[in-house]
Amino acid sequence: LFSSLVVPVISNYFYVTERQFDKLQVFYYPKPVWMKLADNATVYLKEQNYEQLNDASYMSIIAKRRFGFSRVRFLPKKNKMRIVANTKAPCEIKAYDQNKRSFFVKSVNSSLKELHAILRRVKNENPYALGSSVFGYHDVYQKLYRFHQEIKGALLMVPLVYIVVGDVAKAFDSINQDMLVRVMKDIIPKDEYMLRSYAQVISTKNRMRIVQDYVAHDAESCSNDAIKSEATTRFRSSSAVIIDQGRKKRVKEEELHHLLTEHLKNNILKIGKKFYLQKIGICQGSSISPLLCSFYLGHLERRVIFPYLANSNKQCNAPITNKELAVKRCLLTSRDCMVGPSSNAYQTVKPNEYEAPCSGSSTGLDVFPSGTQNWCQEGHTMTACNNETRDGNLSPPIFLLLRWIDDFLFISTSKQQAASFFRRMERGFKEYNCEMNNKKFGLNFDVGQNSHLQNRLYIGMDGIQFLPWSGLLLNCRTLEIQADYTRYLGIPVSSTITVKTSSSVLFSLKAKLCDYMRPKCHPLFYDSNINSPQIVRLNPYQAFLLCAMKFHCYIRSSRNKIELHPNYLLEAIEKSFRFMYKLINKQMHNMGVYFGFNPSLKLKREEMIWLGLSAYIWALNKKQSRYKDLLALLRCKISAYGDMNDPSGSLKYAVDDSHSSVFQYIHF
Repeated sequence: LFSSLVVPVISNYFYVTERQFDKLQVFYYPKPVWMKLADNATVYLKEQNYEQLNDASYMSIIAKRRFGFSRVRFLPKKNKMRIVANTKAPCEIKAYDQNKRSFFVKSVNSSLKELHAILRRVKNENPYALGSSVFGYHDVYQKLYRFHQEIKGALLMVPLVYIVVGDVAKAFDSINQDMLVRVMKDIIPKDEYMLRSYAQVISTKNRMRIVQDYVAHDAESCSNDAIKSEATTRFRSSSAVIIDQGRKKRVKEEELHHLLTEHLKNNILKIGKKFYLQKIGICQGSSISPLLCSFYLGHLERRVIFPYLANSNKQCNAPITNKELAVKRCLLTSRDCMVGPSSNAYQTVKPNEYEAPCSGSSTGLDVFPSGTQNWCQEGHTMTACNNETRDGNLSPPIFLLLRWIDDFLFISTSKQQAASFFRRMERGFKEYNCEMNNKKFGLNFDVGQNSHLQNRLYIGMDGIQFLPWSGLLLNCRTLEIQADYTRYLGIPVSSTITVKTSSSVLFSLKAKLCDYMRPKCHPLFYDSNINSPQIVRLNPYQAFLLCAMKFHCYIRSSRNKIELHPNYLLEAIEKSFRFMYKLINKQMHNMGVYFGFNPSLKLKREEMIWLGLSAYIWALNKKQSRYKDLLALLRCKISAYGDMNDPSGSLKYAVDDSHSSVFQYIHF
């Protein structure tokens, strides 16, 4: 009945799609309404970044290259439409001459694999070109770890910190193509690269996947270790076999730049039956677009932002005496806290604008409590220091700049410097056609008439202030890190999960619960060098709260209820506890082995289990009529632990509802 009646009716009368900020929810637009929305979006595109191509122009571009065009679909947002290009599928080129046949050409992403491999090598060899870019929690952890050590090493007391978060408006759609081409010509320095193909066979319990790619290298020969390092860095899978396919290819610089220019300057999108050429910006959906955007904004940082920050230190926080030592430490701090800049970076990069970034007196470094002895650091030696600014604080301020693709995070121990950074970012960067989204700025301090910018602060029932950034919540006072669960407000948890109907419910449930916990096992949340004992225990408790909500949604959506005996459900829950603790320990160990850090995990296994049981009891109590027997088993399990040894009160802090008040407003 469903396939023969419901599906045809829906497909004939509705356009079915998801929306950008509504997770996996499905929306049904009547086709006349959708056609009007799509037509309005197309008109807007032609007015902004695209121009329509006639048949002759389209064929003249396609005939000169190895790849074709990208099909487009519109993804609804709150009040507009977003273009998403399908660059993974091959496309059919129809011949306009009736005597010729149509033919298929490679997808855009397939044609860019060689260039992508070389850009990955450039990224690893020259991180300075990426500015303050981070590409995941690993990078964020490394930078924040060093920043915490910098503050602890330089100061006796924890300083007040001033935070600015910001987002580039239409980052991909506003990039100056000519500027990006020039930037990439400088970044790809070598005359030629060698490519070697490899395949990685990844085995999971459900299926086997084969990934084919290239690794870029210099010499004629490439060791298997290099291929293994490349593959494991990208996919991080231990259940895989890496196969050297033995094929080599030499790629010259001219070929790379031609391919890159063709991709940027002649990006063709097919909307309906018409073709459009992108005049401004880069393709959303291309495999290399995130890297290109990072290189582009990294160049902006090196030319404008880094020199501006160096100049702000000199003008706003110059000490009365021993000025050269203070400037030297400024450069050292910038090198340690941002990606790449060397000690002479500010002399080698020519800024395109130097402005007086501050006005009035300097606030220097704000320390709480004030009046304590200040310290300075030169190299790795701690020495008492009498360098003071005009208001008596340590100079220069310690700061950190991070950028996840187009999301900026700036932290400084100086309010003056943070305010100066905000004002500079607010003005935008005309040469790069880069403007910030004023609605997405967030600050934890007052900057006069812009007090509305503090609306992005999240304040729970406990009164603690946080700023959200790239899926994280930063404590505005201590810089401790928590996961951002405010993203689940306003959407049902059921729209964030998928349910398998063909396999064993219990088997799928066990796998799903582990998958839900996997992203929350990063050392960023559990390292005692960054987080206090209270937050180290609050983080897994909150992760289990969300997992328990997803657990309920999965059970409710499952058709086969026979397998869902309370004992079996308890077994699946306990397995997720063991999985999480084991994975946290593994990732902590890997951080020490592969990155040279010394993370500290002070969370015991029995504490993890107790927190998990407490979270499930809290969540399932809200649905207690469905889970009476399971709740009885959970309470029996937690009673076996008795009164947990908690001298610091960190476990009590973790399960206090005031610290997880956001979950009271999440619908499940």
